[in-house]
Amino acid sequence: MLLGVVAGLVAFAALLPLMTGSIARTMVDNRVRDLGALGRTVEARAGSGTATTPVSEIAPVLGPEWDGIAGPPVGQYRVQAAGTIPGSMQTLTLLGREGFCDHLRVTAGRCATSRFEVMISGASARASRLTVGDSTVVIQMSGATEPVRRTLRVVGVFEPSAGDDFWRGIDVGAVRIARDVAGEPVQLHTWLTPAATFSGAVPQVRGRSEGLPPPLDRDSPASVGWSEIETSVARQLTPAAFTYDKLDQARAAVARSQALAAQSSTPVDITEQVTTIDQAVRGDVEQVQVIAPLLLAQLVLLQVVLVWVVLRALLTQRRTEVALVRLRSPGARGARRLVLGELLPPVLIGLPVGLLLAYALQTVSRLTWLPGPAVWSWTALLVAVAATAVCVLLLLLLVRGLVRTPISALLRTVPPRQRRWSLSAVETVLLTLAAGMLVAVATGNLTGAPVLVTPLVIALAVGLLVGGLLVPLGNRVAGRLLDRGRLPSLLALTGLARRPSTRQLILALTAAGALLAFGASTLVLGQANRAAATSAQTGAPVRLLAIDASATVDPQNLVRVVDQVDRQRQHLAPVFRVRSGSSDGPVALLGEPGPMTRIASKVNGIDPWARLGDASSGNASAGGAGLPAVVASWSAPATEGGFTAPSLRQADTEYVVAAQVPLVPGGEANTFVTPLAPQLRTADRRDLTAEIWSDGTDPALEQRATAALRRAGYSGVTVERASTTQRRLDESASAYGLQLGLVVAAGSVAVAVLVLVAVLSSQAAGRRRDRAALERAGVSRAVLGRAGRLETALTVAPLLLGGAVGWLGARLAAPSIPWFTQPPPFPVAQETPPVLPAVLAVGAGLVVVAVVALVAGRGKESA
Repeated sequence: MLLGVVAGLVAFAALLPLMTGSIARTMVDNRVRDLGALGRTVEARAGSGTATTPVSEIAPVLGPEWDGIAGPPVGQYRVQAAGTIPGSMQTLTLLGREGFCDHLRVTAGRCATSRFEVMISGASARASRLTVGDSTVVIQMSGATEPVRRTLRVVGVFEPSAGDDFWRGIDVGAVRIARDVAGEPVQLHTWLTPAATFSGAVPQVRGRSEGLPPPLDRDSPASVGWSEIETSVARQLTPAAFTYDKLDQARAAVARSQALAAQSSTPVDITEQVTTIDQAVRGDVEQVQVIAPLLLAQLVLLQVVLVWVVLRALLTQRRTEVALVRLRSPGARGARRLVLGELLPPVLIGLPVGLLLAYALQTVSRLTWLPGPAVWSWTALLVAVAATAVCVLLLLLLVRGLVRTPISALLRTVPPRQRRWSLSAVETVLLTLAAGMLVAVATGNLTGAPVLVTPLVIALAVGLLVGGLLVPLGNRVAGRLLDRGRLPSLLALTGLARRPSTRQLILALTAAGALLAFGASTLVLGQANRAAATSAQTGAPVRLLAIDASATVDPQNLVRVVDQVDRQRQHLAPVFRVRSGSSDGPVALLGEPGPMTRIASKVNGIDPWARLGDASSGNASAGGAGLPAVVASWSAPATEGGFTAPSLRQADTEYVVAAQVPLVPGGEANTFVTPLAPQLRTADRRDLTAEIWSDGTDPALEQRATAALRRAGYSGVTVERASTTQRRLDESASAYGLQLGLVVAAGSVAVAVLVLVAVLSSQAAGRRRDRAALERAGVSRAVLGRAGRLETALTVAPLLLGGAVGWLGARLAAPSIPWFTQPPPFPVAQETPPVLPAVLAVGAGLVVVAVVALVAGRGKESA
């Protein structure tokens, strides 16, 4: 028993730094993964100038300091030119990336290896009507140098390897459509060519060439290269290698690369996300290092109470032995040696056993919750040693008190009857601290992560009060029960009140119930708040953001697309977002109120589209002075009356506040919603954001809408999913930290069971004597059975009391708990935890503890 209890304390104490480190490593892994291939790229780029910069000149900028955390350096040349294929306008990007032949699938011909040979994708071949063996002319026009004309020969057709990070998340096989200033479509192609294609002298600067400029009806001389060649060298961070432990190396590598870039004779720009990751992870770790210790420290403190209870129980069983040894020649010193020789070895062995248990728990968490390998931590070893030292200190203090107890008191099996309750110095301090924390949290003077320890402190204080009042109040109640002849209740109550270990049992079970309810309440409330934040940020389960790079697409096209694929608006709805010229100006969100009420997300029951109501016709409550608008009270362009804001027309429009809601799902600062129909007929604005909001139930419909948007003239479509935002919030530092409440809840049940077993073990001999005496006095076994069951119920009842304290603590602490790593600017977090999770958690714990109490009680009495 003692070995297991000490090992548990050591394990949960060592788990503090282990879990903090695991969460920090997981945060790095998650952030590197979310960057994508392009974000993981560290690039040194020399801008296009009057001379071509060779790759070898800038390669040292990303030198060996990146080894071990990033892949090998890859050089690249890039230049743009115009195609001359009849029937369409083309902008060609000639890309010469080292080793590109190893990262594509050749579907026709071969890989380009010589100067002026190119490979084109299958989509580019179809769009340009080129095939292997064809030649095509490209022209590079530059405002600074003479034009360049080149004939390129197509030697191969390719398809890029799917999911290959070599292409940095860019689809080099796609043909995109853009529009020029006149609104005409322009095809954007990417052709692959070897580095030799980029050789040659830079064309003459305009106005400085001798004679006439070269005619564009024949190729430029072979000695002439290209103008404005972009040279770059890139290394990609390796997700499996770039870990939390390598942040120091990455930080030093960035500093070294920036220093080398500054010293270079050619201007070199460094593009990297390592600094962003480093800063973000630092914030994550700081938050976890506050939340995790405060949550797990409560369990560790409860474990300390358990060790104290178990040591007291074991020493209580040896009171007679200690008295006999003290009566003999060794005296107090011999008694001390006897007890320490028996109890000290299990305490010391608990150190390695507990440490192994901590690493086993860390391994389980890394396999099921926080992916990644378990790693050694010297901090965990130091914490484990400190926890063992606390156990040794408790043992020495209790043994010291035992050997100094008068022999007459040691030989007494039943303590003197206690008529009044007195507080010790420690109990007085704890009660004062609990009262002060309760007042501070209720008044808002105590905020932040420290409020997480409030439930345990209050629960310990309540446990002390109940345990202290049990004896004097129990004596009074016992007299009334005796007068009324309720023998089972009398035996159960007096059995608890007369045993000295009852106070420790009430204290531990109350604290365990509080941790159980608090962990369950904060866990469920945290999930609900993150779900609400997701809905508030995204606005809908899925959003299709139509990209109009040239700002030439008619807004009517978006509505036509939705009419084409979902005319009844069962799953899709068109939305326009129009921003002001200033960053803090009003933002109009235009949609169809009926479909948006069905499709848009609701946050805590908030539906701004439903509030538009009959105002969708354009007649607001202020006598039709403007278009109706529903504003968000947390950041509103106006709280009442009228205001001027952007619209689908070039000129701003007058709006009237029809209603206020706490927030607009999918909105930002100064966002308001207004009906789309009144403005669509006269829409002439192009600098707006076109979106399609979907309820996410029909992915095929979303794919058809995406294809239709491209046909309607939009150059691209970005898909944003609420599930992605939800996943990122669930993988944030605050979420991981609060999810440790599961560990605390499970540990609190284990502590409650161990405390119960320890107390029942210490009471076993007394219970057998009491039962035998009662049977000899003529008390029936049926009465004794009912008394035993009632005593078991009274024994585990403090768990229910602790559950109520835990839920109340969660309610008081909710406004100050860090629900988010980066709190949203709008009010979204709920502050009242649901009751059901706490009831279910405490109920499950109560069943476990009651079963253990019944089994252990019967086993000890029959032994």
